[in-house]
Amino acid sequence: MRYRMLMVAILALGVFTSGQVIAAELKIGFVDVKSAIENTKQFRTGQQQLENIKKTKQTELEVLKNRMTQMDKDLTSQSMAMSPDRLSRKQQDINDMKKDFKRKLQDAQEMMTLERNRILQGINTKFGKKVREFGKKNNYDIILTRPSVLYVAPKHDVTTQVTKLLDSGK
Repeated sequence: MRYRMLMVAILALGVFTSGQVIAAELKIGFVDVKSAIENTKQFRTGQQQLENIKKTKQTELEVLKNRMTQMDKDLTSQSMAMSPDRLSRKQQDINDMKKDFKRKLQDAQEMMTLERNRILQGINTKFGKKVREFGKKNNYDIILTRPSVLYVAPKHDVTTQVTKLLDSGK
């Protein structure tokens, strides 16, 4: 019986020790994907382009909105002097303009979403490849991302290096 207990203790010690040796040999890195991507030159340039598109669309929509507001005011002030037929046409024109405004607003939002997705798709495609290259080149066994990690010591965070690699274009 003592012999068996001694063997179990030796086996347990061997497993425990070998586990520590294996863990000590692992090189683990961490990448904050969102931060790595958002800090690339390509993303920042894309964001600037999106801002320019947004300003242009906002200006167009503001002009249309001001026209609708003015037509509404004109209709209100002149409605008593208008014939029912003319009043009906003016109301229909305003309703058509409101529908057009809503359509253009929705189109602008869809365009912004598509453009943002296009920018991110280009970076995301490159991101996975660059992380794998970085891991192989620097002998990492594992590189983890934010959703799968609760805490990371700063020495394991390779986000900045990955961002630089993405910007290098190599």
